[in-house]
Amino acid sequence: MSVKLTIEPKVLFSYPSAKEFTYILKTLAEIVDEVAFMVKSDGVEVRALDPGRIALFKAFMPPESFQEYEVKEELFVGISVANLVKALKHIKKNDKITIAANEEFVEMVLEGTTVRRYKFRNLSVASEEVPEIKVEYDVEATLLANPLRTAISELSSLTDTIGIRAQGEEVVLFDYETKKTNYRFSSLTGTLVSLNIKKECSVAFDAEYLSKIVDSLRLGSAVDIKFGTEAPLYINFTTTAGGQVEYYLASKIV
Repeated sequence: MSVKLTIEPKVLFSYPSAKEFTYILKTLAEIVDEVAFMVKSDGVEVRALDPGRIALFKAFMPPESFQEYEVKEELFVGISVANLVKALKHIKKNDKITIAANEEFVEMVLEGTTVRRYKFRNLSVASEEVPEIKVEYDVEATLLANPLRTAISELSSLTDTIGIRAQGEEVVLFDYETKKTNYRFSSLTGTLVSLNIKKECSVAFDAEYLSKIVDSLRLGSAVDIKFGTEAPLYINFTTTAGGQVEYYLASKIV
């Protein structure tokens, strides 16, 4: 990298767009206060389970997602996500972000028109064992990311509960409380890529928790969603940089 570090790193990774990287960080900050990135030779993995065990966020970024990627040995990189997001508050579109770490420190360098450097302690973050989620889904669909992000954003500003319904040849997101606002995804409008309905169903989800994934949705173009009356909502997509994002959300009892 062009800027010298103040630490001797065990791991180092550079992402060409700091702004894009913050979309994942903002989602993490909505769920937990501290998070541990597991940095290995085959990529960076992060998991976040909210204290109420309602939402689970997972992301994996292979080495190909990064401009630079060096791993001398596997390392957990523990960070206060809120502090990290605060440090990245005024980033510019073309800023590059580099994160380097050893067992003691995490150093973050932002390179753009100026160079900004931040140094944090490498926190020891308790990592809960997250069981594999194996359920039968009633509905599997692929939607365009931008219309889905718009629907979730606008509905979460109107209601506390968002319904997701699959029937016929469409998926509908709607205001569960008033039923007055609907966002329809169908092949006719070009917002629905594919749909497989084993059983028609309508499920309610907490709008606040569903809106936590909105920032990360900016990184994808098409989104796979699965849901059912006896299953959590499952959202999965590939980022433009080749990473994988997954989000599980328990249904809301209404």
